[in-house]
Amino acid sequence: MFNRQWYLQHYPDVAAAGGNAFAHFLLYGLAEGRELSPHISISGYGYCYGGDRPWEPSSVVIHYWWWGRWRGLDPLPCIPGDGAQAALAGQPCLAVFAHTVTPRLYGAERSLLDALNTLEKLGIAAVVIVPNASNPAYLAALQRVSRALYVLPYGWWREKEASDASTITSMQTLLGATSADAVYMNTLTLHAPSVAARRLGLPVMTHVRELPAHDPGLCQALNSSAEGVVAHAVAHSDCLIVNSQCTAEAFQGRGVPVCVVPNMVDMPAWQAVPAVQLDAQRPLRVGLMGSLIHKKGLVDFAALADALACESIEVECCLYGAATPDLDALLQQRFEVGSAAGNKKTNLFHRGYAEEPRAAMANLDVVVNLSHFQESFGRTVLEAMAAARPVVAYDWGALPELVEHGKTGFLAPLGDVQRVAQWVVILANDPKLLAAMGHAGRQRANALYGAEAHQAAMAQALNYLFPVATVEAGQISGDSASNDF
Repeated sequence: MFNRQWYLQHYPDVAAAGGNAFAHFLLYGLAEGRELSPHISISGYGYCYGGDRPWEPSSVVIHYWWWGRWRGLDPLPCIPGDGAQAALAGQPCLAVFAHTVTPRLYGAERSLLDALNTLEKLGIAAVVIVPNASNPAYLAALQRVSRALYVLPYGWWREKEASDASTITSMQTLLGATSADAVYMNTLTLHAPSVAARRLGLPVMTHVRELPAHDPGLCQALNSSAEGVVAHAVAHSDCLIVNSQCTAEAFQGRGVPVCVVPNMVDMPAWQAVPAVQLDAQRPLRVGLMGSLIHKKGLVDFAALADALACESIEVECCLYGAATPDLDALLQQRFEVGSAAGNKKTNLFHRGYAEEPRAAMANLDVVVNLSHFQESFGRTVLEAMAAARPVVAYDWGALPELVEHGKTGFLAPLGDVQRVAQWVVILANDPKLLAAMGHAGRQRANALYGAEAHQAAMAQALNYLFPVATVEAGQISGDSASNDF
């Protein structure tokens, strides 16, 4: 059951530490949820056969070894889905590879769910393949918008490292069993699905949500340069979907069609969030949401809190997101400085991780995005607009495509925290302007990023793989591919 070579390649930290790989798995890896090989998914087996309460990893190994393998239980189980296209026949079928599954959902996972919903509306069946089953709620959501769900251990591509041959073989077998017409990769970080697809003569579409030139952390994780990451994505795709014009510019002119399909927002759900009602009895609430790490502008947000503390307005600066080492270090430093100065009062608060973004957004009046790397889209910015919250952000990356300066929010030069503070003060002192900008943002989100716009853009992109049927509303036809390239 254990594949030493695969284990070391799949988990570089284990390889770097040296020692006996199998001993590591027994002593640490099993308890940490690591997989044995590409031929069995411990997490997937437990999710599929464990009933309402998935089994612990050790129970899975024991069950499969002593009982499951003799009874013919699939170590890479197929979990039936109940999407709208699940029981239908004759329509195109996409094999959709997710890039990761973690206990918490982030932008890429939410965007994948949106894409699957759109595929359903376009009459396209999807079988979804995930690398692990560590988030049962997410897997259940994927089942609701797919024909079937498979759990097959795989990892990210790394330059100068060949993909494991047994992983590719497992993927080829899976693709053959699903009768997929094409492969859709939800990220440019994958490699093996493309190799397996090409061996079967299937076209490959890669959905790019990354800007390698402005994401050194991604390049380091892939052991490649920014140019190497872009070249790899182009070489292993027949068509690229990108989430903004800013992202498109990094991939255009390389001989592969590039289609802009911006992220979408579920407007009916977000319109249920009440518009901002400033109350003189409480402070203005300014929020930053997402991954609370340095490159997301964590230090800048703390500087914004300090700048606003010097103004004649009462403001609470709220951080929404899971605790991180960067956040812990920042809060500890601020506590020590405040204590040394005899001032323990603060206007910076960590509100924790919000399982439901709408609940967090409803507690805010203004949303900021202060990322120090170029955002390829800006999902929380779009959600703020849908919630009728004005946005103040840095003027770079894809954010100017979302925020209309002076109409739905304000833009400031990169790193200019004082300018951001000035815009927040203007909004705090002008409730009518704040409400008007929120309303304009909601209208813009609905017009450009709602379900119908997403369906139209996705239909155009998919026509490079196979003809797409007319949508219910009749506004999208199979020969309407006319996007900019």
